Amino acid sequence: MTAFKLTELMSIRCAKEIMDGEVVFVGVGLPLVVAGYAMKTHAKNMIMCTEGGAIRATSPPGLAITVDDPCLFTNADATYGMLATMAALQRGEIDVAFIGGAQIDKFGNINSTGVGDWAKKESFTYFAGSGGANDMATSGKRVLGILPQDKKKFVEKVDYITTPGFLGGPGQREKLGMIGNGPSCVVSTMGVYRFDEDTKEMYLAEYFPGQTVEKIKENCAWDLKVSPNVIETPSPTEEELRIIREIDPTGFYLG
Repeated sequence: MTAFKLTELMSIRCAKEIMDGEVVFVGVGLPLVVAGYAMKTHAKNMIMCTEGGAIRATSPPGLAITVDDPCLFTNADATYGMLATMAALQRGEIDVAFIGGAQIDKFGNINSTGVGDWAKKESFTYFAGSGGANDMATSGKRVLGILPQDKKKFVEKVDYITTPGFLGGPGQREKLGMIGNGPSCVVSTMGVYRFDEDTKEMYLAEYFPGQTVEKIKENCAWDLKVSPNVIETPSPTEEELRIIREIDPTGFYLG
């Protein structure tokens, strides 16, 4: 078996959550790699949208570094501006909002704004910020998240809600009039997570090869629930690794 990085398995496994024919609004970072992989493999009829206004029915010809990268617009099926793709979100036309972040909590809220005490500005360290992440999670029919995992990233409560998940629990999204259904799946460098239909709390559904449930729980800042049917994620095949490495040959995102 070919050796693989956890970031490679994370990306390959995450891509399998995208279904053929879906319209996917793709955020910056690993989502760009994952979406490209999905389009080259099982989701050849997927439509990719980016915040910058690119709409593609084929994978980009190169690795995009930002959502405004020229390769996203090269031979694109349509090129608009931000207003067009963001309006598609608000009209409910996006099947999957696909994003990463710096922190995530047990209700699937994601933080890409910064860490520290928001009430004490001098203690708050800013990151890249929201971009379209709030709109994507508010209006996308379902949200797919991808984040590296450790105890500082998988926290009980995010320092700042950039991207709303289920906020504080059942019914919270509906109270605020959000048209999207919220997060459906999160994939980390350690496993795959889904959300309880009643409590809206995240639980472990799959663990990656070389990981254990105990180790994963140690890298989670809350008392993580585990599915009674938890399984081990299959290792990637040589062909899967070849394709993902062709998309990111220098390891810019995959490391």
